[in-house]
Amino acid sequence: MNTLKYEIEKRAEQAENLSFCCGIKLLSIKQTIASMLKTIGTNEIFEQYTVHDISHINKMLNIAEWLIPETTKRQMTSAEWLMLTLSIYLHDLGMVVSKKEFTQRNNNPKFLEFKEKTLASTTLQYRKLAEDDKYLYQEFVRANHASRIREWIENKGQYDYGNAEDQCQILNDALQGLFEKFRNDLGMVCESHHKDDLEDFNKYKISSKYGSDLQETVNLNYIAIILRCADLLHITNDRTPSIERKLLDISNPTSILEWEKQKAVRAVTAQSKRNLEGNIDESITKDTIEITAYFSGADTAEAFFGLSSYLQYVKKELELCCKIAQTAKRQEGAHHEFPWKNIDESNIVTEGFEAKKLEFTIAQDNILKLLVGHTLYNDSSVVVRELSQNAIDAIKLQSIEEAKNPRSAYNGEIKIDWNEKDRILSFSDNGTGMTISDIENYLLKVGASKYRQKQFKENYKDFNPISRFGIGILTCFMVANDVDIETKSSSEEWVNILCLRNVNGKYLLKKEKPNKINGYISDHGTIIKLHIRSDIDMSDLELNLKKWIVLSEIPIILNINGNKVSIGAQSLKEVLINYLKEENYNVDDKNVKVEEKTIGNVTIACALKYNNYISDWSFLQFHSIDDKSKVIPLGTCVEGIRVEFTTPGYKSNNIFAIANIRGSKYQTNVARTALEYDSNNEALKSIYDCYRLFIEDQIKNLEDKNYSKSWAIQESEFIMSPLTHNLYSRENNEPIDEKLLIKSLSDINCLFVEKDGKRTVLSVNDVLNCEEVDILDYKIINAIEMLFKEISTDITVSKMVETVLGENVSSSNIPLITNFSEHNILHDQILQTKNVTDIQVDTTKRKIQLTFGNKKGLWKSYDIPADFSRSYSLSKKIHLPTGDFCIKGLNDEVGVKSVGGIYLNSDSELCKYLKKVADAFESNYTKENRILLTAFLGYVFDSNFLEYSYSEKDFDYAIRRMTQRNSPSIYEPTTSNMWKKN
Repeated sequence: MNTLKYEIEKRAEQAENLSFCCGIKLLSIKQTIASMLKTIGTNEIFEQYTVHDISHINKMLNIAEWLIPETTKRQMTSAEWLMLTLSIYLHDLGMVVSKKEFTQRNNNPKFLEFKEKTLASTTLQYRKLAEDDKYLYQEFVRANHASRIREWIENKGQYDYGNAEDQCQILNDALQGLFEKFRNDLGMVCESHHKDDLEDFNKYKISSKYGSDLQETVNLNYIAIILRCADLLHITNDRTPSIERKLLDISNPTSILEWEKQKAVRAVTAQSKRNLEGNIDESITKDTIEITAYFSGADTAEAFFGLSSYLQYVKKELELCCKIAQTAKRQEGAHHEFPWKNIDESNIVTEGFEAKKLEFTIAQDNILKLLVGHTLYNDSSVVVRELSQNAIDAIKLQSIEEAKNPRSAYNGEIKIDWNEKDRILSFSDNGTGMTISDIENYLLKVGASKYRQKQFKENYKDFNPISRFGIGILTCFMVANDVDIETKSSSEEWVNILCLRNVNGKYLLKKEKPNKINGYISDHGTIIKLHIRSDIDMSDLELNLKKWIVLSEIPIILNINGNKVSIGAQSLKEVLINYLKEENYNVDDKNVKVEEKTIGNVTIACALKYNNYISDWSFLQFHSIDDKSKVIPLGTCVEGIRVEFTTPGYKSNNIFAIANIRGSKYQTNVARTALEYDSNNEALKSIYDCYRLFIEDQIKNLEDKNYSKSWAIQESEFIMSPLTHNLYSRENNEPIDEKLLIKSLSDINCLFVEKDGKRTVLSVNDVLNCEEVDILDYKIINAIEMLFKEISTDITVSKMVETVLGENVSSSNIPLITNFSEHNILHDQILQTKNVTDIQVDTTKRKIQLTFGNKKGLWKSYDIPADFSRSYSLSKKIHLPTGDFCIKGLNDEVGVKSVGGIYLNSDSELCKYLKKVADAFESNYTKENRILLTAFLGYVFDSNFLEYSYSEKDFDYAIRRMTQRNSPSIYEPTTSNMWKKN
């Protein structure tokens, strides 16, 4: 090798005389690199891999020459040619491994970490290979060779990926004289071919200067693009000589596939374009790469599919690089072109197997009809929602772009026009508009959304699109057969005009100069015109828009035959106030008012009504309104667009409230008719927390008016009742997630707890965190709490009992709850979560003290429905002790009826009998047996039966007589079945 052969190298050689190249010789560098690359595959490391020697470098130089368009070649500087040539020379040099490095491998922490992870995750198929240190180090180097070469080029004496002092010294001698900044950027470009960050223009600068001469400037981004694509495209058979395959006896499954795949590829070339007459025209910019390959024999089928998958990956990379280059031109002022975005596989020939992959296919006509019919969208009004939210997203995205220009005076606006005479409905916005690529890859691809692409989300992390599913445009065909679209992107010089005829018809796309179309989108924007069918009623257009679009930061103007009206309010509070005034509510902040609360990404507005009885505000309850001419502002919105039409957090309407959720992580179903709360518990929790804040405000208001704290807390239960009071019946006010609602409301401070002579107010959640709490079933305490409601005092209930009765209210030092109510759904959480660990009875004072703790397994509990337990308005439980449990203070009684149900003494005959009966039912615990056991326990705990004492032998007879007497109509066959179990 005595001369430089390729055009790229010769252009690069001219940079040797530039100021940042002090004495370097490109030919000498190449000779050094060639010598080093020859060692790849020695030491039995990388011997089974495809060729990475100087022939790979030469082929990449050749590919790079035709990848770069002639117009760009004329613009490139000497420094750019040098950066490109050196990056091609060096990009794979990190795969060189010396004997010294390999012997010292176990001194490298990163390799040891890699080895541990690989062995832990390797499948049985590769276990034998993975246990070989040569294979492991080979894979370690392959995975990190791009980072290795950057370390070597920068020459900072740091070797994180293997002790490569020898390689680094040789390379440093070859690059001696290169300006340090140029060297560092060269290392970064070499590393870039294994990175996914080419869109970072701060890292890969469009104009990196290494001197004052214009020839000393480099577009690092473009060089990195060419390096990556040239490397990806060198997949021809010159990398896989068959003689070496035979000599090496390749056994690595990965290597076998790679060799077979690349051995079949004969050529990778630029495909010539044809003009309108169908003739090849070399003056037309090429954008497609043609693959020529030949696979023979069934044993090469896997390699064929491997190549096919690889080419799909390459196509995505080409498309991405093309897009990045376009963005660089538009945004950063770059001049270099990268037109490549397609792969043509039509010249891949197979023999001995079918070149088909079996896959699911879609009957396009049927699926499109399903999407726009009754299956997905069953409301034709959604078309105005979909087109409006598309326009809102486009304007929001354009606003982000405009914000980068401090001189921008951009104001987004959406115009909706209905021409009744021509029956044309138009949606116009001055947002981003659509490029040809956007139209082909997203608009016309059902289910494809630009906003869901990984690269887009990384570039616009703060952008929260409303549209996500890529099917909204299909809704146009619910009301129209013909749709015309005019769209202009600021990145393209022309306006794209698209004519859609029928949902499953062919579409016509043409280009027009901006000065020949509507001036509203001359810079950027989109106009969509729907030719509405004659059978579609458009009289509710305004109503439908207001139904869906609740909030809008962007002006939306509806023009119906010359009459203009604004759509979308600025706040939820404004929405509710306007509606209530229309319904003749006196919204004067004295009788009715509307307040907003915000938690995280959730804002909720609630209407409140002043209640003279409690001297405070309570939720304004909703009563069904059968008026289809009005939009009732109830429901939940996402980014201002209504998704649900019931009270936020509920399955029905119970109070006047409306919520809005911001943020892209909150998902809806595809039809956007409901939030997917399984993945949105955070949003639902915030809605319930907002309700809690409203209630807490009213408690504080009462206290500020000098009402006692006891009064305020007791009235809060009334304020809360529209949210919870029907939860027991399950008839109304059904929350979407009852447990989550109760958890939120359980943060309200509603329990008086006394300990060590102090009276404090805690929430249910606070109490649940206590190890133990006492609850007294004692009439005196209830009476004192009623007294405290009427007066404000700091005296404790315990002190009052001591003063009046001269006794200690509690026999323990455990925190005591003095205002517990089983009828309060929040208080009930204590019974649901904690278990009775101790019971003390004073029969003379009719006082029962129950201690609730966290210990499990003390009781076996059974529900007694209200139908059987006639002494109680709500369902009760019977608790049978699982072991020895003594209720202190009982005389002849078998147990107690108190807070949480009925508790039996373990040594009572009744308890022993019932445990025996329960065991009989539960030995075969079928649905029938569960029902019979419930019925049995309901009969037993009829209050009349418990007034008498029975011996064990009398239980069966007494209970049989009681059930027959109380329920003669169901004695047969239910009770007969019941007794068969005993």
